[in-house]
Amino acid sequence: MVDPLLLQLGVLTAAQLLQLGWTKAQVARAVRDGTLVRLRSGWLATPGADQHVSAAVGSGGCVACASALRLRGVWVPERLEQEHIRYPKRAGKTGCTRFGGLAPVRQAVDDLRLAFECLLRCGTAEDVIVVADSLLHLGLATEAELERWCEAAPIRIRNLLDRVDRAESGTETMVRLRLRSLGIAVRPQVSIWEGMRVDLLIGDRLVVECDSEQHHASWAQQQADRARDRELTARGYRPIRLTYRQIHDDWPAIERDLLAIVRAGDHRWPRSADVRRSAVPAAYRD
Repeated sequence: MVDPLLLQLGVLTAAQLLQLGWTKAQVARAVRDGTLVRLRSGWLATPGADQHVSAAVGSGGCVACASALRLRGVWVPERLEQEHIRYPKRAGKTGCTRFGGLAPVRQAVDDLRLAFECLLRCGTAEDVIVVADSLLHLGLATEAELERWCEAAPIRIRNLLDRVDRAESGTETMVRLRLRSLGIAVRPQVSIWEGMRVDLLIGDRLVVECDSEQHHASWAQQQADRARDRELTARGYRPIRLTYRQIHDDWPAIERDLLAIVRAGDHRWPRSADVRRSAVPAAYRD
């Protein structure tokens, strides 16, 4: 079966076209009349094919690693935006590789396993965990599959899977990892009361919400976010909302401010038990 993504992107091998029912004569005729474009021997594209994929294949390789993961719907850190291309050994070019040796290039975009295996070499520890979180959250891989995909990697890479926590967004994973690296205990996806689940909870009441450009850009969503923050504040919590751009571009300032709150003890409930109990709905009290 031909990968549906390849059909969507418009770049296929001659063998894949034959699987789809084309004959060699039909392929040759399509190349002559411009219905198909020959990128290199055995590789063809429709006139409207994805330019980046066509360029990768035309250079002798395929779309790989972070670029392939992104095309397949996985959340990939912004710093990996450059084009990632993998080449077969005979191409004599340097590109993305995996632990355990080169793999043949059989399609225009690597599958999830091969793309993740290459990411294990190209990405940082944070990148690997962010992508693994996304794969699990989206249901594109299981924990057992991730373990198999890491089998050829060094133990320091395999151990990164112990830090995967099924976050609902890449920015949430990034903040969680960075806070824990500072020695701050942080819990992800905590249900504080019925109908109120927060991205990250530090201590008893410091709530960190990690917004994404995709899901928090509309005015309606911004209004909902502010109503949510107001309710949290009214119940005694300290909500901190971080935007996508702040997490990417202004982390030192975020780190400074969150550390100041924690060092001041404001992530804990006031010592008065009455104050603490009044802030929490009865069903969620200790």
